[in-house]
Amino acid sequence: MAVTFVDFVRGMGTLLFIMVVAGGVAYVGDRVGHQVGRRRLTLFGIRPRYTSTIVAIGTGMLISLVVTVGAILASQQVKTAFFRLSALNTEIATLQARQSELEQKVNTGRLVFPTEAIMVPSYLIIHQSDSEATRFKELKAYYVKAVEYMNAQYPPLGLKRYTIPADIDEKLKKDVLDSPVMIAGLSQNNMLLTVGSAQNLFVNDPIHFVINATPDARRFIKGQPIASIKIPGSSGASANIALQEVQTLVANAARAVQLPPYLATNVQALQILPDVAQMQHMLAKPGTYFMTAYAAEDIYPHTGGVPVVIALSQTPTPEPK
Repeated sequence: MAVTFVDFVRGMGTLLFIMVVAGGVAYVGDRVGHQVGRRRLTLFGIRPRYTSTIVAIGTGMLISLVVTVGAILASQQVKTAFFRLSALNTEIATLQARQSELEQKVNTGRLVFPTEAIMVPSYLIIHQSDSEATRFKELKAYYVKAVEYMNAQYPPLGLKRYTIPADIDEKLKKDVLDSPVMIAGLSQNNMLLTVGSAQNLFVNDPIHFVINATPDARRFIKGQPIASIKIPGSSGASANIALQEVQTLVANAARAVQLPPYLATNVQALQILPDVAQMQHMLAKPGTYFMTAYAAEDIYPHTGGVPVVIALSQTPTPEPK
Protein backbone atom coordinates (compact mmCIF):
# COMPACT_ATOMS: atom_id res chain seq x y z
CA MET A 1 0.00 0.00 0.00
CA ALA A 2 1.53 3.35 -1.05
CA VAL A 3 2.22 5.96 1.62
CA THR A 4 0.63 9.32 0.85
CA PHE A 5 2.33 12.64 1.51
CA VAL A 6 -0.17 13.40 4.30
CA ASP A 7 0.55 10.04 5.97
CA PHE A 8 4.30 10.69 5.66
CA VAL A 9 4.03 14.13 7.27
CA ARG A 10 1.79 12.76 10.03
CA GLY A 11 4.25 9.93 10.72
CA MET A 12 7.24 12.26 10.85
CA GLY A 13 5.33 14.59 13.18
CA THR A 14 4.52 11.70 15.49
CA LEU A 15 8.16 10.58 15.49
CA LEU A 16 9.34 14.13 16.30
CA PHE A 17 6.81 14.38 19.14
CA ILE A 18 8.02 11.08 20.62
CA MET A 19 11.64 12.29 20.43
CA VAL A 20 10.76 15.55 22.20
CA VAL A 21 8.80 13.74 24.92
CA ALA A 22 11.64 11.22 25.42
CA GLY A 23 14.16 14.03 25.70
CA GLY A 24 11.97 15.86 28.17
CA VAL A 25 11.51 12.74 30.27
CA ALA A 26 15.27 12.11 30.33
CA TYR A 27 16.01 15.71 31.28
CA VAL A 28 13.47 15.85 34.11
CA GLY A 29 14.59 12.47 35.45
CA ASP A 30 18.21 13.57 35.38
CA ARG A 31 17.50 16.87 37.16
CA VAL A 32 15.44 15.17 39.89
CA GLY A 33 18.15 12.56 40.41
CA HIS A 34 20.79 15.28 40.52
CA GLN A 35 18.91 17.20 43.20
CA VAL A 36 18.43 14.05 45.28
CA GLY A 37 22.15 13.31 44.95
CA ARG A 38 23.17 16.81 46.01
CA ARG A 39 21.03 16.62 49.13
CA ARG A 40 22.41 13.13 49.84
CA LEU A 41 18.91 11.74 50.42
CA THR A 42 18.55 8.01 51.04
CA LEU A 43 15.77 5.57 50.28
CA PHE A 44 15.34 2.51 52.49
CA GLY A 45 18.88 2.93 53.75
CA ILE A 46 20.41 2.76 50.26
CA ARG A 47 23.49 4.85 49.58
CA PRO A 48 22.70 8.39 48.28
CA ARG A 49 24.23 7.91 44.82
CA TYR A 50 22.12 4.77 44.25
CA THR A 51 19.08 6.53 45.65
CA SER A 52 19.51 9.38 43.13
CA THR A 53 19.74 6.85 40.29
CA ILE A 54 16.59 5.05 41.45
CA VAL A 55 14.70 8.35 41.81
CA ALA A 56 15.82 9.49 38.33
CA ILE A 57 14.65 6.23 36.78
CA GLY A 58 11.39 6.25 38.74
CA THR A 59 10.68 9.85 37.80
CA GLY A 60 11.20 9.06 34.10
CA MET A 61 8.95 6.01 34.35
CA LEU A 62 6.23 8.02 36.12
CA ILE A 63 6.31 10.80 33.52
CA SER A 64 6.17 8.25 30.70
CA LEU A 65 3.20 6.55 32.37
CA VAL A 66 1.33 9.85 32.74
CA VAL A 67 1.99 10.82 29.12
CA THR A 68 0.93 7.39 27.87
CA VAL A 69 -2.30 7.34 29.92
CA GLY A 70 -3.08 10.87 28.75
CA ALA A 71 -2.60 9.84 25.12
CA ILE A 72 -4.82 6.77 25.60
CA LEU A 73 -7.59 8.87 27.12
CA ALA A 74 -7.28 11.60 24.47
CA SER A 75 -6.97 9.49 21.32
CA GLN A 76 -9.14 6.62 20.15
CA GLN A 77 -6.38 5.60 17.74
CA VAL A 78 -3.83 5.26 20.56
CA LYS A 79 -6.33 3.28 22.62
CA THR A 80 -6.88 0.95 19.66
CA ALA A 81 -3.13 0.53 19.15
CA PHE A 82 -2.67 -0.50 22.80
CA PHE A 83 -5.70 -2.69 23.42
CA ARG A 84 -7.28 -3.72 20.09
CA LEU A 85 -4.37 -4.04 17.68
CA SER A 86 -4.60 -7.84 17.49
CA ALA A 87 -8.36 -7.76 16.98
CA LEU A 88 -7.94 -5.00 14.40
CA ASN A 89 -5.39 -7.04 12.47
CA THR A 90 -7.80 -9.99 12.53
CA GLU A 91 -10.60 -7.80 11.16
CA ILE A 92 -8.32 -6.47 8.42
CA ALA A 93 -7.31 -10.00 7.45
CA THR A 94 -10.99 -11.02 7.36
CA LEU A 95 -11.93 -8.03 5.20
CA GLN A 96 -9.03 -8.68 2.83
CA ALA A 97 -10.13 -12.30 2.46
CA ARG A 98 -13.70 -11.12 1.84
CA GLN A 99 -12.44 -8.64 -0.76
CA SER A 100 -10.51 -11.37 -2.54
CA GLU A 101 -13.58 -13.59 -2.49
CA LEU A 102 -15.75 -10.82 -3.93
CA GLU A 103 -13.21 -10.01 -6.63
CA GLN A 104 -13.04 -13.67 -7.61
CA LYS A 105 -16.82 -13.86 -7.65
CA VAL A 106 -17.08 -10.78 -9.87
CA ASN A 107 -14.40 -12.08 -12.24
CA THR A 108 -15.50 -15.71 -12.46
CA GLY A 109 -18.99 -15.96 -10.92
CA ARG A 110 -22.27 -15.96 -12.80
CA LEU A 111 -24.43 -12.93 -12.02
CA VAL A 112 -28.07 -13.75 -11.30
CA PHE A 113 -29.31 -10.29 -10.30
CA PRO A 114 -27.56 -6.92 -10.63
CA THR A 115 -27.95 -4.20 -8.04
CA GLU A 116 -31.34 -2.42 -8.00
CA ALA A 117 -33.08 -5.04 -10.13
CA ILE A 118 -36.72 -5.93 -9.53
CA MET A 119 -36.95 -9.43 -8.04
CA VAL A 120 -40.74 -9.78 -7.72
CA PRO A 121 -43.07 -8.68 -10.56
CA SER A 122 -45.91 -7.62 -8.24
CA TYR A 123 -46.11 -4.47 -6.14
CA LEU A 124 -48.10 -3.13 -3.19
CA ILE A 125 -49.63 0.32 -2.76
CA ILE A 126 -49.95 1.60 0.80
CA HIS A 127 -52.77 4.15 0.82
CA GLN A 128 -52.79 7.30 2.91
CA SER A 129 -56.29 6.50 4.11
CA ASP A 130 -55.41 3.01 5.40
CA SER A 131 -55.21 2.40 9.14
CA GLU A 132 -51.95 1.18 10.68
CA ALA A 133 -53.47 -2.27 11.19
CA THR A 134 -54.52 -2.47 7.53
CA ARG A 135 -51.11 -1.30 6.34
CA PHE A 136 -49.31 -3.95 8.40
CA LYS A 137 -51.73 -6.71 7.33
CA GLU A 138 -51.26 -5.89 3.64
CA LEU A 139 -47.49 -5.51 3.99
CA LYS A 140 -47.11 -8.84 5.80
CA ALA A 141 -49.19 -10.64 3.16
CA TYR A 142 -47.17 -9.02 0.35
CA TYR A 143 -43.91 -9.95 2.07
CA VAL A 144 -44.91 -13.61 2.51
CA LYS A 145 -46.05 -13.92 -1.11
CA ALA A 146 -42.84 -12.26 -2.30
CA VAL A 147 -40.71 -14.74 -0.35
CA GLU A 148 -42.75 -17.66 -1.70
CA TYR A 149 -42.25 -16.37 -5.24
CA MET A 150 -38.49 -15.93 -4.85
CA ASN A 151 -38.03 -19.32 -3.16
CA ALA A 152 -39.88 -20.94 -6.06
CA GLN A 153 -38.16 -19.05 -8.89
CA TYR A 154 -34.54 -18.43 -7.92
CA PRO A 155 -33.03 -21.61 -6.38
CA PRO A 156 -33.11 -23.22 -9.87
CA LEU A 157 -31.01 -20.24 -11.03
CA GLY A 158 -28.42 -20.93 -8.34
CA LEU A 159 -29.51 -18.77 -5.40
CA LYS A 160 -30.05 -20.26 -1.95
CA ARG A 161 -33.54 -20.22 -0.40
CA TYR A 162 -34.57 -17.40 1.91
CA THR A 163 -35.76 -18.14 5.45
CA ILE A 164 -38.18 -15.70 7.07
CA PRO A 165 -36.67 -14.50 10.37
CA ALA A 166 -38.55 -15.05 13.62
CA ASP A 167 -38.80 -11.32 14.36
CA ILE A 168 -40.12 -10.37 10.93
CA ASP A 169 -43.15 -8.50 12.32
CA GLU A 170 -40.92 -6.11 14.26
CA LYS A 171 -38.57 -5.70 11.29
CA LEU A 172 -41.40 -4.87 8.88
CA LYS A 173 -42.80 -2.26 11.25
CA LYS A 174 -39.43 -0.69 12.04
CA ASP A 175 -37.70 -0.89 8.65
CA VAL A 176 -40.69 -0.28 6.38
CA LEU A 177 -43.85 1.15 7.94
CA ASP A 178 -42.10 3.34 10.53
CA SER A 179 -39.17 4.34 8.33
CA PRO A 180 -38.65 8.09 7.73
CA VAL A 181 -39.15 7.58 3.98
CA MET A 182 -42.54 5.95 4.52
CA ILE A 183 -43.74 8.46 7.10
CA ALA A 184 -42.70 11.46 5.00
CA GLY A 185 -44.08 9.95 1.79
CA LEU A 186 -47.50 9.08 3.22
CA SER A 187 -47.95 12.66 4.36
CA GLN A 188 -48.35 13.65 0.68
CA ASN A 189 -48.96 10.54 -1.46
CA ASN A 190 -49.75 6.87 -1.51
CA MET A 191 -46.58 4.76 -1.36
CA LEU A 192 -45.51 2.09 -3.86
CA LEU A 193 -43.63 -0.91 -2.43
CA THR A 194 -41.48 -3.15 -4.61
CA VAL A 195 -38.99 -5.92 -3.90
CA GLY A 196 -35.53 -5.43 -5.37
CA SER A 197 -31.91 -6.45 -5.00
CA ALA A 198 -29.70 -4.22 -2.85
CA GLN A 199 -26.50 -5.84 -4.15
CA ASN A 200 -25.21 -8.03 -6.95
CA LEU A 201 -26.37 -11.62 -6.44
CA PHE A 202 -24.23 -14.42 -7.87
CA VAL A 203 -24.72 -18.18 -8.09
CA ASN A 204 -24.55 -19.79 -4.61
CA ASP A 205 -25.43 -16.52 -2.88
CA PRO A 206 -28.40 -16.59 -0.50
CA ILE A 207 -31.46 -14.70 -1.68
CA HIS A 208 -31.13 -11.16 -0.36
CA PHE A 209 -33.59 -8.36 -1.03
CA VAL A 210 -34.96 -5.03 0.18
CA ILE A 211 -38.42 -3.51 0.09
CA ASN A 212 -38.25 -0.21 -1.79
CA ALA A 213 -40.73 2.54 -0.88
CA THR A 214 -41.49 5.18 -3.53
CA PRO A 215 -44.05 8.03 -3.40
CA ASP A 216 -46.70 7.08 -5.95
CA ALA A 217 -47.12 10.56 -7.39
CA ARG A 218 -47.69 11.35 -11.07
CA ARG A 219 -44.39 12.01 -12.85
CA PHE A 220 -45.55 12.73 -16.44
CA ILE A 221 -48.91 13.77 -17.90
CA LYS A 222 -50.30 11.89 -20.88
CA GLY A 223 -49.11 13.55 -24.09
CA GLN A 224 -46.34 15.49 -22.37
CA PRO A 225 -43.10 15.71 -24.38
CA ILE A 226 -40.40 14.04 -22.29
CA ALA A 227 -37.32 14.17 -24.51
CA SER A 228 -36.44 15.36 -28.00
CA ILE A 229 -33.46 15.51 -30.34
CA LYS A 230 -32.83 17.51 -33.52
CA ILE A 231 -31.62 15.59 -36.56
CA PRO A 232 -30.31 17.23 -39.75
CA GLY A 233 -31.70 15.66 -42.91
CA SER A 234 -29.50 14.20 -45.64
CA SER A 235 -26.73 13.67 -43.07
CA GLY A 236 -26.73 9.89 -43.12
CA ALA A 237 -28.29 9.77 -39.64
CA SER A 238 -29.61 6.37 -38.54
CA ALA A 239 -33.22 6.24 -37.36
CA ASN A 240 -32.44 3.27 -35.10
CA ILE A 241 -29.56 5.05 -33.40
CA ALA A 242 -31.70 8.17 -32.98
CA LEU A 243 -34.44 6.06 -31.37
CA GLN A 244 -31.93 4.62 -28.89
CA GLU A 245 -30.66 8.10 -28.06
CA VAL A 246 -34.18 9.40 -27.43
CA GLN A 247 -34.97 6.47 -25.14
CA THR A 248 -31.76 7.14 -23.18
CA LEU A 249 -32.84 10.77 -22.76
CA VAL A 250 -36.26 9.58 -21.58
CA ALA A 251 -34.61 7.41 -18.93
CA ASN A 252 -32.51 10.39 -17.79
CA ALA A 253 -35.61 12.58 -17.60
CA ALA A 254 -37.40 9.89 -15.57
CA ARG A 255 -34.52 9.80 -13.09
CA ALA A 256 -34.69 13.59 -12.86
CA VAL A 257 -38.30 13.38 -11.62
CA GLN A 258 -37.27 10.84 -8.97
CA LEU A 259 -38.38 7.62 -10.62
CA PRO A 260 -36.22 4.79 -9.20
CA PRO A 261 -33.57 3.47 -11.61
CA TYR A 262 -35.29 0.11 -12.08
CA LEU A 263 -38.38 1.97 -13.31
CA ALA A 264 -36.69 4.86 -15.12
CA THR A 265 -34.64 2.53 -17.32
CA ASN A 266 -37.73 0.54 -18.32
CA VAL A 267 -38.58 2.76 -21.30
CA GLN A 268 -41.33 1.20 -23.43
CA ALA A 269 -41.83 2.55 -26.95
CA LEU A 270 -45.48 1.60 -27.42
CA GLN A 271 -45.76 3.30 -30.79
CA ILE A 272 -43.30 4.74 -33.33
CA LEU A 273 -44.68 7.29 -35.79
CA PRO A 274 -44.03 6.68 -38.62
CA ASP A 275 -42.38 3.27 -38.56
CA VAL A 276 -38.58 2.95 -38.63
CA ALA A 277 -38.37 2.41 -42.40
CA GLN A 278 -40.42 5.55 -43.10
CA MET A 279 -38.35 7.50 -40.56
CA GLN A 280 -35.19 6.51 -42.39
CA HIS A 281 -36.75 7.59 -45.68
CA MET A 282 -37.65 11.00 -44.18
CA LEU A 283 -34.16 11.54 -42.79
CA ALA A 284 -32.66 10.96 -46.23
CA LYS A 285 -34.31 14.17 -47.42
CA PRO A 286 -33.04 17.72 -46.76
CA GLY A 287 -34.41 19.63 -43.79
CA THR A 288 -34.33 19.66 -39.99
CA TYR A 289 -36.20 16.92 -38.16
CA PHE A 290 -37.22 16.45 -34.53
CA MET A 291 -37.60 13.06 -32.89
CA THR A 292 -39.70 13.40 -29.74
CA ALA A 293 -40.89 10.99 -27.07
CA TYR A 294 -44.31 11.73 -25.52
CA ALA A 295 -45.82 10.13 -22.42
CA ALA A 296 -48.23 7.47 -23.67
CA GLU A 297 -50.33 7.83 -20.50
CA ASP A 298 -50.21 9.45 -17.09
CA ILE A 299 -47.04 7.93 -15.65
CA TYR A 300 -46.79 6.96 -11.98
CA PRO A 301 -44.30 4.64 -10.28
CA HIS A 302 -47.01 1.94 -10.28
CA THR A 303 -47.07 2.20 -14.09
CA GLY A 304 -43.98 -0.02 -13.92
CA GLY A 305 -41.89 1.92 -16.40
CA VAL A 306 -42.03 4.80 -18.85
CA PRO A 307 -44.38 4.03 -21.78
CA VAL A 308 -43.88 6.51 -24.61
CA VAL A 309 -44.93 7.33 -28.16
CA ILE A 310 -41.99 8.40 -30.33
CA ALA A 311 -42.68 10.59 -33.34
CA LEU A 312 -40.50 12.11 -36.06
CA SER A 313 -41.54 15.43 -37.61
CA GLN A 314 -40.18 18.65 -39.04
CA THR A 315 -42.03 20.67 -36.42
CA PRO A 316 -40.05 21.85 -33.39
CA THR A 317 -41.34 20.40 -30.13
CA PRO A 318 -41.75 22.39 -26.92
CA GLU A 319 -39.10 21.76 -24.28
CA PRO A 320 -40.00 18.87 -21.92
CA LYS A 321 -41.47 20.07 -18.63
